[in-house]
Amino acid sequence: KESSPALLPFETFESARRGELQKVVKWLRKGGPVDALCSATTEDGQNSTYGLLHTAATNGHLEMARVLLKRGASVDLPSSRDLTALMSAAYHGHLSVVLLLLQHSANSDLQDNLGTTALMAAAHLGHEACVQALLRAKANTELLGYRGFTALRHAEDQGHTAIAELLRQHAAPPQPAAAPAAPP
Repeated sequence: KESSPALLPFETFESARRGELQKVVKWLRKGGPVDALCSATTEDGQNSTYGLLHTAATNGHLEMARVLLKRGASVDLPSSRDLTALMSAAYHGHLSVVLLLLQHSANSDLQDNLGTTALMAAAHLGHEACVQALLRAKANTELLGYRGFTALRHAEDQGHTAIAELLRQHAAPPQPAAAPAAPP
């Protein structure tokens, strides 16, 4: 049986959200697990669980993310909605955190429970620098998310023409059709 993740106290989660690094480190020094999860209500009123790294990434707390990774935080730890820290950082346009997570081998092709990747989120919200960083990290431009949309479709639908152009340049080149077999 899989052991359930340790519970992150709400006060520690809030300290992480506010960027209070000393309070988070104090909790970790007392034996708090770096990948503990806290249950919280999302912007859309849903309940989800988040870890300290998700919280640091969502709020752009670079130094906190650095400390958590140094202490062994799982870079691709999913929330209860399969959201990773990289997706959160890309969604919110926190380039420095996106770059840090990519340096720690975050998987740019993981998809949340709706099929959204970090690249789709950044493309949808117009975070061009994050899109560039993810493309440099070889994020897959062909993955399909919610409603069968690619990152390119997200960018086009939102009118982010510069991002759409970037994605077109990085799309897989069309494969040539196989030549018909020569007659015997």
